[in-house]
Amino acid sequence: MFKKLKNAWFLSFLLVLACRQAVAIDVSLEGVDDSDLETNIAAHLSTLSAPADCNLSVDEQITIENKVTEAGRAFGYYNLSIDSIAYNSSEKCSSLKLKLETGPQVKITQLNVIVTGDGKEDEGFKSIINKFPIKKGEPLIHGKYKSAKSRFDSVALNRGFFDSKFIISEIKVDVEQNSAQIRLEYQTGPRYQFGKLKIPEDQRASELIMQVLPFKEGDPYLASKLGEFNQSLGQTEYFQQVVARPLLGEAEQHQIPIEVVAVSRPRDIFNVGVGGATDTGPRVTLGWQRPWVNSDGHSMSANIYVSEPKQTASVKYKIPIEDPLNNYVSAQLGVKSLYDNDTNSDTISLALQRHWTGEDNEWNKIAFVRLEQSRFQQAETPLQTTTLLIPGFTLSRHRSRGGLDVNWGDLQLVTIETASDAVVSDINLARVTFQTKWLRSIGEHRFLMRAEVGALSTNDFDQVPSDLRYFTGGDQSVRGFAYQSLAPRQFDDDGEDGELLGAKYLNVASIEYSYPVSDEWRAAIFTDVGGASNKPLEKLAYSLGVGASWMSPVGPIRFYLASGHGDYGNSVRFHLAMGPSI
Repeated sequence: MFKKLKNAWFLSFLLVLACRQAVAIDVSLEGVDDSDLETNIAAHLSTLSAPADCNLSVDEQITIENKVTEAGRAFGYYNLSIDSIAYNSSEKCSSLKLKLETGPQVKITQLNVIVTGDGKEDEGFKSIINKFPIKKGEPLIHGKYKSAKSRFDSVALNRGFFDSKFIISEIKVDVEQNSAQIRLEYQTGPRYQFGKLKIPEDQRASELIMQVLPFKEGDPYLASKLGEFNQSLGQTEYFQQVVARPLLGEAEQHQIPIEVVAVSRPRDIFNVGVGGATDTGPRVTLGWQRPWVNSDGHSMSANIYVSEPKQTASVKYKIPIEDPLNNYVSAQLGVKSLYDNDTNSDTISLALQRHWTGEDNEWNKIAFVRLEQSRFQQAETPLQTTTLLIPGFTLSRHRSRGGLDVNWGDLQLVTIETASDAVVSDINLARVTFQTKWLRSIGEHRFLMRAEVGALSTNDFDQVPSDLRYFTGGDQSVRGFAYQSLAPRQFDDDGEDGELLGAKYLNVASIEYSYPVSDEWRAAIFTDVGGASNKPLEKLAYSLGVGASWMSPVGPIRFYLASGHGDYGNSVRFHLAMGPSI
Protein backbone atom coordinates (compact mmCIF):
# COMPACT_ATOMS: atom_id res chain seq x y z
CA MET A 1 0.00 0.00 0.00
CA PHE A 2 2.79 2.39 0.90
CA LYS A 3 4.55 1.59 -2.37
CA LYS A 4 1.38 2.43 -4.35
CA LEU A 5 1.02 5.77 -2.56
CA LYS A 6 4.68 6.53 -3.15
CA ASN A 7 4.33 5.79 -6.88
CA ALA A 8 1.18 7.91 -7.10
CA TRP A 9 2.97 10.82 -5.39
CA PHE A 10 5.91 10.48 -7.74
CA LEU A 11 3.64 10.45 -10.83
CA SER A 12 1.76 13.50 -9.57
CA PHE A 13 5.09 15.30 -9.06
CA LEU A 14 6.14 14.50 -12.64
CA LEU A 15 2.78 15.70 -13.95
CA VAL A 16 3.05 19.01 -12.09
CA LEU A 17 6.63 19.39 -13.33
CA ALA A 18 5.58 18.65 -16.90
CA CYS A 19 2.77 21.20 -16.70
CA ARG A 20 5.24 23.76 -15.36
CA GLN A 21 7.62 22.99 -18.20
CA ALA A 22 4.80 23.24 -20.76
CA VAL A 23 3.84 26.79 -19.87
CA ALA A 24 4.02 28.83 -23.09
CA ILE A 25 6.26 31.89 -23.11
CA ASP A 26 5.61 35.44 -24.17
CA VAL A 27 8.20 36.92 -26.53
CA SER A 28 9.35 40.54 -26.36
CA LEU A 29 11.55 41.78 -29.23
CA GLU A 30 13.77 44.83 -29.31
CA GLY A 31 15.37 46.22 -32.46
CA VAL A 32 12.76 44.90 -34.92
CA ASP A 33 10.85 47.41 -37.04
CA ASP A 34 9.26 44.94 -39.47
CA SER A 35 5.86 43.80 -38.10
CA ASP A 36 5.79 40.72 -40.34
CA LEU A 37 9.22 39.67 -39.10
CA GLU A 38 8.20 40.28 -35.50
CA THR A 39 5.09 38.14 -35.89
CA ASN A 40 7.03 35.33 -37.56
CA ILE A 41 9.73 35.23 -34.87
CA ALA A 42 7.10 35.16 -32.14
CA ALA A 43 5.32 32.31 -33.94
CA HIS A 44 8.53 30.26 -34.22
CA LEU A 45 9.32 30.76 -30.55
CA SER A 46 5.77 30.10 -29.36
CA THR A 47 6.45 26.36 -29.32
CA LEU A 48 9.08 26.76 -26.61
CA SER A 49 8.25 26.10 -22.98
CA ALA A 50 9.42 28.11 -19.98
CA PRO A 51 12.45 26.49 -18.29
CA ALA A 52 12.41 25.24 -14.72
CA ASP A 53 14.59 28.21 -13.80
CA CYS A 54 15.54 31.30 -15.73
CA ASN A 55 18.94 30.03 -16.80
CA LEU A 56 19.40 29.07 -20.43
CA SER A 57 21.35 25.94 -21.24
CA VAL A 58 23.61 25.88 -24.27
CA ASP A 59 21.14 23.64 -26.12
CA GLU A 60 18.24 25.98 -25.32
CA GLN A 61 20.22 28.98 -26.54
CA ILE A 62 21.11 27.21 -29.79
CA THR A 63 17.45 26.24 -30.29
CA ILE A 64 16.35 29.86 -29.88
CA GLU A 65 19.07 31.10 -32.24
CA ASN A 66 18.10 28.54 -34.88
CA LYS A 67 14.42 29.43 -34.69
CA VAL A 68 15.12 33.17 -34.91
CA THR A 69 17.46 32.63 -37.87
CA GLU A 70 14.86 30.51 -39.66
CA ALA A 71 12.12 33.09 -39.01
CA GLY A 72 14.36 35.92 -40.20
CA ARG A 73 15.43 34.24 -43.45
CA ALA A 74 11.80 33.60 -44.36
CA PHE A 75 11.47 37.40 -44.75
CA GLY A 76 14.87 38.01 -46.32
CA TYR A 77 16.86 38.87 -43.17
CA TYR A 78 19.96 36.77 -43.71
CA ASN A 79 22.25 38.92 -41.53
CA LEU A 80 20.04 38.92 -38.47
CA SER A 81 21.92 38.52 -35.19
CA ILE A 82 20.96 38.20 -31.52
CA ASP A 83 22.61 40.65 -29.13
CA SER A 84 21.05 39.26 -25.96
CA ILE A 85 18.60 36.65 -24.68
CA ALA A 86 17.02 36.80 -21.24
CA TYR A 87 14.05 35.35 -19.31
CA ASN A 88 12.13 37.57 -16.94
CA SER A 89 12.42 35.95 -13.52
CA SER A 90 9.72 38.19 -12.04
CA GLU A 91 7.17 36.52 -14.35
CA LYS A 92 8.19 32.94 -13.49
CA CYS A 93 10.42 32.76 -16.59
CA SER A 94 7.35 32.91 -18.90
CA SER A 95 8.55 36.07 -20.66
CA LEU A 96 11.50 35.91 -23.05
CA LYS A 97 13.19 39.14 -24.11
CA LEU A 98 15.39 39.28 -27.22
CA LYS A 99 17.50 42.15 -28.42
CA LEU A 100 18.16 41.76 -32.16
CA GLU A 101 20.12 43.37 -34.91
CA THR A 102 18.14 42.63 -38.07
CA GLY A 103 20.59 43.96 -40.63
CA PRO A 104 19.52 44.85 -44.18
CA GLN A 105 16.86 42.85 -45.98
CA VAL A 106 17.94 40.82 -48.99
CA LYS A 107 16.56 42.25 -52.25
CA ILE A 108 15.92 40.47 -55.54
CA THR A 109 18.45 41.72 -58.09
CA GLN A 110 17.88 39.16 -60.86
CA LEU A 111 14.66 37.40 -61.83
CA ASN A 112 14.39 34.97 -64.72
CA VAL A 113 11.10 33.09 -65.13
CA ILE A 114 10.34 31.14 -68.31
CA VAL A 115 7.91 28.48 -69.52
CA THR A 116 8.99 25.89 -72.09
CA GLY A 117 7.16 23.15 -73.93
CA ASP A 118 3.69 23.19 -75.50
CA GLY A 119 2.41 25.54 -72.81
CA LYS A 120 4.81 28.31 -73.73
CA GLU A 121 2.09 30.15 -75.68
CA ASP A 122 -0.80 29.04 -73.49
CA GLU A 123 -2.86 31.96 -72.17
CA GLY A 124 -2.88 30.55 -68.65
CA PHE A 125 0.91 30.49 -68.33
CA LYS A 126 1.24 33.79 -70.17
CA SER A 127 -1.00 35.34 -67.53
CA ILE A 128 1.27 34.02 -64.76
CA ILE A 129 4.37 35.48 -66.41
CA ASN A 130 2.72 38.85 -67.13
CA LYS A 131 1.31 39.13 -63.60
CA PHE A 132 4.13 37.42 -61.72
CA PRO A 133 3.79 38.57 -58.09
CA ILE A 134 7.54 38.82 -57.49
CA LYS A 135 9.44 41.81 -58.93
CA LYS A 136 13.08 42.86 -59.17
CA GLY A 137 14.07 45.22 -56.38
CA GLU A 138 11.57 43.74 -53.91
CA PRO A 139 12.58 42.02 -50.65
CA LEU A 140 13.02 38.26 -50.82
CA ILE A 141 9.96 36.78 -49.11
CA HIS A 142 10.09 32.99 -49.24
CA GLY A 143 6.36 32.53 -48.63
CA LYS A 144 5.59 34.76 -51.59
CA TYR A 145 8.09 32.80 -53.69
CA LYS A 146 6.44 29.46 -52.84
CA SER A 147 2.99 30.88 -53.56
CA ALA A 148 4.17 32.17 -56.95
CA LYS A 149 5.60 28.75 -57.81
CA SER A 150 2.39 26.96 -56.86
CA ARG A 151 0.49 28.95 -59.50
CA PHE A 152 2.28 27.06 -62.24
CA ASP A 153 1.11 23.67 -60.96
CA SER A 154 -2.41 25.00 -60.45
CA VAL A 155 -2.66 26.24 -64.04
CA ALA A 156 -1.10 23.02 -65.34
CA LEU A 157 -3.72 20.88 -63.58
CA ASN A 158 -6.60 23.11 -64.65
CA ARG A 159 -5.51 23.29 -68.29
CA GLY A 160 -4.40 19.72 -68.89
CA PHE A 161 -0.61 19.94 -68.76
CA PHE A 162 -0.28 16.90 -66.52
CA ASP A 163 3.39 16.15 -67.29
CA SER A 164 4.61 19.58 -66.18
CA LYS A 165 7.43 20.16 -63.71
CA PHE A 166 10.13 22.65 -62.72
CA ILE A 167 13.44 21.71 -64.30
CA ILE A 168 15.10 24.77 -62.74
CA SER A 169 13.96 26.17 -59.39
CA GLU A 170 16.64 28.00 -57.49
CA ILE A 171 17.36 31.01 -55.32
CA LYS A 172 20.97 32.18 -54.97
CA VAL A 173 21.51 34.51 -52.02
CA ASP A 174 24.63 36.63 -51.68
CA VAL A 175 24.70 37.36 -47.95
CA GLU A 176 27.50 39.91 -48.24
CA GLN A 177 25.76 41.87 -51.00
CA ASN A 178 22.28 41.29 -49.54
CA SER A 179 21.07 40.26 -52.98
CA ALA A 180 19.19 37.30 -54.42
CA GLN A 181 18.95 35.75 -57.89
CA ILE A 182 15.86 33.73 -58.78
CA ARG A 183 15.69 31.31 -61.72
CA LEU A 184 12.59 29.36 -62.62
CA GLU A 185 12.08 27.21 -65.70
CA TYR A 186 8.79 25.34 -65.97
CA GLN A 187 8.61 22.54 -68.51
CA THR A 188 4.96 21.94 -69.44
CA GLY A 189 5.10 18.95 -71.74
CA PRO A 190 2.14 18.28 -74.07
CA ARG A 191 -1.40 19.40 -73.33
CA TYR A 192 -3.90 16.60 -72.78
CA GLN A 193 -7.28 16.45 -74.46
CA PHE A 194 -10.69 15.17 -73.53
CA GLY A 195 -11.04 11.56 -74.57
CA LYS A 196 -14.00 9.24 -74.90
CA LEU A 197 -16.96 9.63 -72.58
CA LYS A 198 -17.57 6.40 -70.67
CA ILE A 199 -21.19 5.82 -69.64
CA PRO A 200 -22.45 2.49 -68.23
CA GLU A 201 -24.35 0.52 -70.87
CA ASP A 202 -27.36 0.19 -68.58
CA GLN A 203 -27.57 3.95 -67.97
CA ARG A 204 -30.87 5.03 -69.51
CA ALA A 205 -29.87 8.70 -69.40
CA SER A 206 -27.05 8.26 -71.92
CA GLU A 207 -28.64 10.51 -74.53
CA LEU A 208 -29.51 13.17 -71.96
CA ILE A 209 -25.99 13.10 -70.54
CA MET A 210 -24.65 13.81 -74.01
CA GLN A 211 -27.04 16.76 -74.34
CA VAL A 212 -25.45 18.65 -71.43
CA LEU A 213 -21.86 17.75 -72.40
CA PRO A 214 -19.96 21.08 -72.80
CA PHE A 215 -16.98 19.56 -74.65
CA LYS A 216 -16.28 16.95 -77.30
CA GLU A 217 -13.61 14.33 -77.80
CA GLY A 218 -10.36 15.96 -78.86
CA ASP A 219 -11.03 19.34 -77.20
CA PRO A 220 -8.17 20.67 -75.02
CA TYR A 221 -8.68 19.62 -71.41
CA LEU A 222 -10.11 22.26 -69.07
CA ALA A 223 -10.98 21.48 -65.46
CA SER A 224 -13.58 24.27 -65.55
CA LYS A 225 -15.38 22.50 -68.41
CA LEU A 226 -15.44 19.27 -66.43
CA GLY A 227 -16.78 21.21 -63.43
CA GLU A 228 -19.49 22.75 -65.62
CA PHE A 229 -20.42 19.26 -66.83
CA ASN A 230 -20.72 17.96 -63.26
CA GLN A 231 -22.86 20.93 -62.26
CA SER A 232 -25.20 20.43 -65.22
CA LEU A 233 -25.54 16.72 -64.47
CA GLY A 234 -26.49 17.52 -60.87
CA GLN A 235 -29.11 20.03 -61.98
CA THR A 236 -30.91 17.72 -64.42
CA GLU A 237 -32.89 16.16 -61.52
CA TYR A 238 -32.51 12.73 -63.13
CA PHE A 239 -29.87 11.47 -60.71
CA GLN A 240 -29.65 10.81 -57.02
CA GLN A 241 -25.85 10.80 -57.26
CA VAL A 242 -23.73 11.62 -60.28
CA VAL A 243 -20.09 12.50 -60.97
CA ALA A 244 -17.95 12.80 -64.08
CA ARG A 245 -14.28 12.11 -63.40
CA PRO A 246 -11.12 12.01 -65.52
CA LEU A 247 -9.30 8.67 -65.82
CA LEU A 248 -5.77 10.02 -66.12
CA GLY A 249 -4.24 6.57 -65.64
CA GLU A 250 -6.06 5.33 -68.76
CA ALA A 251 -4.96 8.19 -71.01
CA GLU A 252 -3.77 7.18 -74.46
CA GLN A 253 -2.01 9.49 -76.89
CA HIS A 254 -2.64 12.30 -74.38
CA GLN A 255 -6.42 11.84 -74.45
CA ILE A 256 -8.10 11.36 -71.07
CA PRO A 257 -11.29 9.26 -70.89
CA ILE A 258 -14.09 10.83 -68.82
CA GLU A 259 -16.17 8.38 -66.81
CA VAL A 260 -19.70 9.17 -65.68
CA VAL A 261 -20.83 7.34 -62.54
CA ALA A 262 -24.53 7.88 -61.82
CA VAL A 263 -27.31 6.54 -59.64
CA SER A 264 -30.78 7.34 -60.97
CA ARG A 265 -33.33 8.91 -58.69
CA PRO A 266 -36.30 6.86 -57.42
CA ARG A 267 -39.28 6.46 -59.72
CA ASP A 268 -41.40 8.78 -57.56
CA ILE A 269 -40.27 11.55 -55.22
CA PHE A 270 -42.50 13.22 -52.62
CA ASN A 271 -41.76 16.28 -50.53
CA VAL A 272 -43.52 18.41 -47.94
CA GLY A 273 -42.64 21.97 -47.01
CA VAL A 274 -43.86 24.45 -44.42
CA GLY A 275 -43.18 28.15 -44.05
CA GLY A 276 -44.69 31.45 -43.16
CA ALA A 277 -44.62 35.20 -43.53
CA THR A 278 -46.67 38.09 -42.25
CA ASP A 279 -48.01 38.63 -45.79
CA THR A 280 -49.50 35.17 -46.24
CA GLY A 281 -49.45 33.61 -42.77
CA PRO A 282 -48.54 29.93 -42.41
CA ARG A 283 -48.23 27.93 -45.63
CA VAL A 284 -47.83 24.30 -46.63
CA THR A 285 -46.52 22.90 -49.90
CA LEU A 286 -46.85 19.34 -51.16
CA GLY A 287 -44.90 18.06 -54.14
CA TRP A 288 -44.64 14.97 -56.28
CA GLN A 289 -42.15 14.34 -59.07
CA ARG A 290 -41.49 11.54 -61.49
CA PRO A 291 -38.04 12.32 -62.97
CA TRP A 292 -38.34 9.55 -65.55
CA VAL A 293 -41.51 9.07 -67.54
CA ASN A 294 -39.73 7.43 -70.47
CA SER A 295 -36.26 6.85 -71.90
CA ASP A 296 -36.38 10.21 -73.73
CA GLY A 297 -36.11 12.03 -70.42
CA HIS A 298 -39.69 13.27 -70.15
CA SER A 299 -40.60 14.18 -66.59
CA MET A 300 -43.77 14.98 -64.69
CA SER A 301 -44.54 16.83 -61.46
CA ALA A 302 -47.43 18.09 -59.37
CA ASN A 303 -47.55 20.73 -56.63
CA ILE A 304 -50.08 21.96 -54.09
CA TYR A 305 -49.71 25.25 -52.19
CA VAL A 306 -52.04 26.15 -49.32
CA SER A 307 -52.15 29.36 -47.28
CA GLU A 308 -55.06 31.30 -45.83
CA PRO A 309 -55.38 33.81 -48.69
CA LYS A 310 -54.18 31.65 -51.58
CA GLN A 311 -54.46 28.02 -52.71
CA THR A 312 -53.00 26.57 -55.90
CA ALA A 313 -52.62 23.16 -57.52
CA SER A 314 -50.79 22.32 -60.74
CA VAL A 315 -49.59 19.43 -62.88
CA LYS A 316 -46.61 19.88 -65.22
CA TYR A 317 -45.21 17.74 -68.02
CA LYS A 318 -41.69 18.50 -69.31
CA ILE A 319 -40.13 17.40 -72.61
CA PRO A 320 -36.40 18.07 -73.20
CA ILE A 321 -35.44 19.18 -76.71
CA GLU A 322 -31.68 19.74 -76.94
CA ASP A 323 -30.85 20.25 -73.29
CA PRO A 324 -33.01 19.08 -70.35
CA LEU A 325 -31.68 21.98 -68.26
CA ASN A 326 -31.99 24.95 -70.57
CA ASN A 327 -33.86 23.87 -73.67
CA TYR A 328 -37.23 22.19 -73.22
CA VAL A 329 -41.00 22.42 -73.69
CA SER A 330 -43.51 22.11 -70.87
CA ALA A 331 -47.27 21.94 -70.49
CA GLN A 332 -48.98 22.91 -67.25
CA LEU A 333 -52.56 22.65 -66.01
CA GLY A 334 -53.37 24.66 -62.88
CA VAL A 335 -56.09 25.98 -60.65
CA LYS A 336 -55.82 28.91 -58.26
CA SER A 337 -58.11 30.42 -55.62
CA LEU A 338 -57.45 33.80 -54.04
CA TYR A 339 -59.49 35.23 -51.18
CA ASP A 340 -57.74 38.27 -49.75
CA ASN A 341 -57.79 42.08 -49.76
CA ASP A 342 -61.32 42.37 -51.19
CA THR A 343 -60.49 39.80 -53.89
CA ASN A 344 -62.52 36.64 -54.48
CA SER A 345 -61.10 34.82 -57.47
CA ASP A 346 -61.03 31.31 -58.94
CA THR A 347 -58.89 30.64 -62.00
CA ILE A 348 -58.23 27.59 -64.15
CA SER A 349 -55.44 27.73 -66.72
CA LEU A 350 -53.62 25.67 -69.32
CA ALA A 351 -50.17 26.87 -70.40
CA LEU A 352 -47.66 25.75 -73.02
CA GLN A 353 -44.11 27.05 -72.55
CA ARG A 354 -40.87 26.95 -74.51
CA HIS A 355 -37.72 27.43 -72.37
CA TRP A 356 -34.23 28.19 -73.65
CA THR A 357 -31.12 30.18 -72.74
CA GLY A 358 -28.52 32.19 -74.62
CA GLU A 359 -24.97 31.09 -75.31
CA ASP A 360 -23.85 32.47 -71.94
CA ASN A 361 -26.43 30.30 -70.12
CA GLU A 362 -27.27 33.31 -67.93
CA TRP A 363 -30.41 34.76 -69.50
CA ASN A 364 -33.44 32.47 -69.39
CA LYS A 365 -36.11 32.93 -72.04
CA ILE A 366 -39.67 31.63 -71.94
CA ALA A 367 -42.16 32.01 -74.76
CA PHE A 368 -45.62 30.96 -73.64
CA VAL A 369 -49.28 30.88 -74.47
CA ARG A 370 -51.80 30.57 -71.65
CA LEU A 371 -55.51 29.92 -71.82
CA GLU A 372 -57.25 30.88 -68.60
CA GLN A 373 -60.72 31.48 -67.29
CA SER A 374 -61.22 33.57 -64.15
CA ARG A 375 -64.36 33.88 -62.14
CA PHE A 376 -63.86 36.79 -59.78
CA GLN A 377 -65.34 39.60 -57.76
CA GLN A 378 -63.18 42.57 -56.81
CA ALA A 379 -64.54 44.75 -54.01
CA GLU A 380 -68.31 45.19 -54.47
CA THR A 381 -68.25 45.13 -58.26
CA PRO A 382 -70.47 42.55 -59.99
CA LEU A 383 -69.24 38.97 -60.30
CA GLN A 384 -67.29 38.58 -63.55
CA THR A 385 -66.15 35.65 -65.69
CA THR A 386 -63.34 36.44 -68.11
CA THR A 387 -61.69 34.14 -70.63
CA LEU A 388 -58.25 35.11 -71.96
CA LEU A 389 -55.83 33.58 -74.45
CA ILE A 390 -52.52 35.18 -73.44
CA PRO A 391 -49.36 34.78 -75.51
CA GLY A 392 -46.30 36.27 -73.87
CA PHE A 393 -42.59 36.27 -73.26
CA THR A 394 -40.40 36.30 -70.13
CA LEU A 395 -36.71 37.18 -69.97
CA SER A 396 -34.92 36.63 -66.68
CA ARG A 397 -31.53 36.26 -65.04
CA HIS A 398 -30.74 35.21 -61.48
CA ARG A 399 -27.20 35.10 -60.06
CA SER A 400 -26.09 34.60 -56.49
CA ARG A 401 -23.12 33.64 -54.33
CA GLY A 402 -22.85 32.61 -50.71
CA GLY A 403 -25.21 29.64 -50.44
CA LEU A 404 -28.06 30.14 -47.99
CA ASP A 405 -26.55 33.39 -46.71
CA VAL A 406 -26.36 35.14 -50.07
CA ASN A 407 -23.77 37.96 -50.02
CA TRP A 408 -23.76 38.82 -53.73
CA GLY A 409 -26.41 38.51 -56.37
CA ASP A 410 -28.86 40.12 -58.71
CA LEU A 411 -32.17 39.40 -60.37
CA GLN A 412 -33.72 40.84 -63.53
CA LEU A 413 -37.12 39.77 -64.82
CA VAL A 414 -39.38 41.23 -67.47
CA THR A 415 -42.68 39.73 -68.63
CA ILE A 416 -44.83 40.86 -71.56
CA GLU A 417 -48.40 39.56 -71.90
CA THR A 418 -51.08 40.33 -74.49
CA ALA A 419 -54.61 39.28 -75.36
CA SER A 420 -57.08 40.21 -78.10
CA ASP A 421 -60.86 40.02 -78.24
CA ALA A 422 -60.45 38.97 -81.88
CA VAL A 423 -58.81 35.69 -80.77
CA VAL A 424 -60.74 33.82 -78.05
CA SER A 425 -60.30 36.53 -75.37
CA ASP A 426 -63.18 38.58 -73.98
CA ILE A 427 -61.10 41.80 -73.87
CA ASN A 428 -58.01 43.42 -75.34
CA LEU A 429 -55.11 43.51 -72.91
CA ALA A 430 -51.41 44.39 -72.87
CA ARG A 431 -49.34 44.06 -69.69
CA VAL A 432 -45.63 44.64 -68.98
CA THR A 433 -43.93 44.03 -65.62
CA PHE A 434 -40.26 44.57 -64.82
CA GLN A 435 -38.47 43.61 -61.61
CA THR A 436 -34.84 43.99 -60.56
CA LYS A 437 -32.87 43.30 -57.38
CA TRP A 438 -29.20 43.92 -56.60
CA LEU A 439 -27.32 42.64 -53.58
CA ARG A 440 -23.75 43.81 -53.15
CA SER A 441 -21.28 43.63 -50.27
CA ILE A 442 -18.37 45.92 -49.45
CA GLY A 443 -16.48 44.08 -46.76
CA GLU A 444 -19.08 43.35 -44.10
CA HIS A 445 -21.38 46.14 -45.32
CA ARG A 446 -24.28 44.75 -47.36
CA PHE A 447 -26.63 46.70 -49.63
CA LEU A 448 -29.90 45.42 -51.12
CA MET A 449 -31.59 47.53 -53.80
CA ARG A 450 -34.76 46.59 -55.65
CA ALA A 451 -37.33 48.10 -57.98
CA GLU A 452 -40.52 46.95 -59.68
CA VAL A 453 -42.63 48.71 -62.29
CA GLY A 454 -45.66 47.58 -64.25
CA ALA A 455 -48.20 48.90 -66.72
CA LEU A 456 -51.53 47.55 -67.95
CA SER A 457 -53.61 48.70 -70.93
CA THR A 458 -57.10 47.37 -71.71
CA ASN A 459 -60.40 48.34 -73.31
CA ASP A 460 -62.38 47.12 -70.28
CA PHE A 461 -60.68 47.29 -66.90
CA ASP A 462 -63.73 45.89 -65.09
CA GLN A 463 -63.18 42.56 -66.87
CA VAL A 464 -59.46 42.33 -66.06
CA PRO A 465 -59.04 39.42 -63.60
CA SER A 466 -57.92 40.39 -60.12
CA ASP A 467 -54.57 38.58 -60.37
CA LEU A 468 -53.64 40.65 -63.45
CA ARG A 469 -54.32 43.97 -61.71
CA TYR A 470 -51.62 45.70 -59.68
CA PHE A 471 -51.50 45.89 -55.89
CA THR A 472 -48.54 46.58 -53.62
CA GLY A 473 -47.58 46.80 -49.96
CA GLY A 474 -46.15 44.13 -47.67
CA ASP A 475 -42.96 42.19 -46.91
CA GLN A 476 -41.61 42.19 -50.47
CA SER A 477 -42.71 45.66 -51.60
CA VAL A 478 -43.55 48.67 -49.41
CA ARG A 479 -43.09 47.63 -45.80
CA GLY A 480 -45.09 49.41 -43.13
CA PHE A 481 -48.36 48.57 -44.93
CA ALA A 482 -50.50 45.44 -45.10
CA TYR A 483 -50.02 42.91 -47.89
CA GLN A 484 -51.20 44.34 -51.25
CA SER A 485 -53.21 47.05 -49.51
CA LEU A 486 -51.92 49.93 -51.66
CA ALA A 487 -54.15 50.41 -54.71
CA PRO A 488 -57.16 52.50 -55.82
CA ARG A 489 -60.28 51.86 -53.76
CA GLN A 490 -64.00 51.92 -54.38
CA PHE A 491 -65.87 54.77 -52.72
CA ASP A 492 -68.36 53.67 -50.07
CA ASP A 493 -71.78 55.21 -49.42
CA ASP A 494 -70.22 58.00 -47.36
CA GLY A 495 -67.79 58.95 -50.11
CA GLU A 496 -64.87 57.50 -48.20
CA ASP A 497 -62.32 55.05 -49.53
CA GLY A 498 -63.79 51.59 -49.39
CA GLU A 499 -62.60 48.24 -50.75
CA LEU A 500 -59.63 47.72 -53.06
CA LEU A 501 -60.12 47.72 -56.84
CA GLY A 502 -56.57 47.23 -58.12
CA ALA A 503 -54.62 49.43 -60.50
CA LYS A 504 -53.21 49.84 -64.00
CA TYR A 505 -49.72 50.97 -62.92
CA LEU A 506 -47.18 49.78 -60.37
CA ASN A 507 -44.01 51.46 -59.12
CA VAL A 508 -41.89 50.34 -56.16
CA ALA A 509 -38.28 51.06 -55.10
CA SER A 510 -36.30 50.14 -51.99
CA ILE A 511 -32.82 50.28 -50.48
CA GLU A 512 -31.65 48.35 -47.43
CA TYR A 513 -28.34 48.38 -45.56
CA SER A 514 -27.24 45.69 -43.12
CA TYR A 515 -24.22 44.98 -40.95
CA PRO A 516 -23.31 41.94 -38.81
CA VAL A 517 -23.64 42.33 -35.06
CA SER A 518 -22.70 38.70 -34.32
CA ASP A 519 -21.89 35.51 -36.20
CA GLU A 520 -25.57 34.74 -36.81
CA TRP A 521 -27.29 38.15 -36.70
CA ARG A 522 -27.31 41.19 -38.97
CA ALA A 523 -28.93 44.52 -38.15
CA ALA A 524 -30.59 46.50 -40.95
CA ILE A 525 -32.11 49.87 -41.80
CA PHE A 526 -34.20 50.49 -44.90
CA THR A 527 -36.53 52.77 -46.79
CA ASP A 528 -39.22 51.81 -49.32
CA VAL A 529 -41.33 53.93 -51.66
CA GLY A 530 -44.07 53.01 -54.11
CA GLY A 531 -47.70 52.61 -54.96
CA ALA A 532 -50.26 51.22 -57.40
CA SER A 533 -52.50 53.68 -59.23
CA ASN A 534 -54.42 54.31 -62.46
CA LYS A 535 -51.98 57.01 -63.51
CA PRO A 536 -48.17 56.67 -63.27
CA LEU A 537 -46.87 57.90 -59.91
CA GLU A 538 -50.32 59.27 -59.02
CA LYS A 539 -50.13 58.19 -55.37
CA LEU A 540 -47.05 57.20 -53.36
CA ALA A 541 -46.39 55.68 -49.99
CA TYR A 542 -43.02 55.57 -48.29
CA SER A 543 -41.69 53.85 -45.22
CA LEU A 544 -38.68 53.86 -42.92
CA GLY A 545 -37.70 51.03 -40.64
CA VAL A 546 -35.21 48.83 -38.88
CA GLY A 547 -34.74 45.09 -39.07
CA ALA A 548 -32.68 42.06 -38.20
CA SER A 549 -31.75 38.88 -40.01
CA TRP A 550 -31.02 35.62 -38.22
CA MET A 551 -29.02 32.98 -40.06
CA SER A 552 -30.91 29.95 -38.77
CA PRO A 553 -29.95 26.33 -39.55
CA VAL A 554 -32.61 26.28 -42.29
CA GLY A 555 -31.71 29.65 -43.80
CA PRO A 556 -32.23 33.37 -43.14
CA ILE A 557 -35.22 34.55 -41.13
CA ARG A 558 -35.80 38.31 -41.43
CA PHE A 559 -37.66 40.60 -39.02
CA TYR A 560 -38.68 44.18 -39.85
CA LEU A 561 -40.46 47.00 -38.05
CA ALA A 562 -41.58 49.72 -40.47
CA SER A 563 -43.42 53.02 -40.22
CA GLY A 564 -45.40 53.88 -43.36
CA HIS A 565 -46.56 57.31 -44.49
CA GLY A 566 -47.71 59.14 -47.64
CA ASP A 567 -50.78 59.39 -49.84
CA TYR A 568 -52.24 56.13 -48.49
CA GLY A 569 -52.18 57.28 -44.85
CA ASN A 570 -49.98 56.26 -41.94
CA SER A 571 -49.31 52.76 -40.69
CA VAL A 572 -46.89 50.84 -38.49
CA ARG A 573 -46.36 47.13 -39.09
CA PHE A 574 -44.12 44.24 -38.12
CA HIS A 575 -42.95 41.97 -40.95
CA LEU A 576 -41.51 38.45 -40.91
CA ALA A 577 -40.03 36.68 -43.93
CA MET A 578 -38.03 33.50 -44.47
CA GLY A 579 -35.47 32.60 -47.12
CA PRO A 580 -32.71 34.48 -48.98
CA SER A 581 -33.44 38.10 -49.82
CA ILE A 582 -32.60 37.51 -53.48
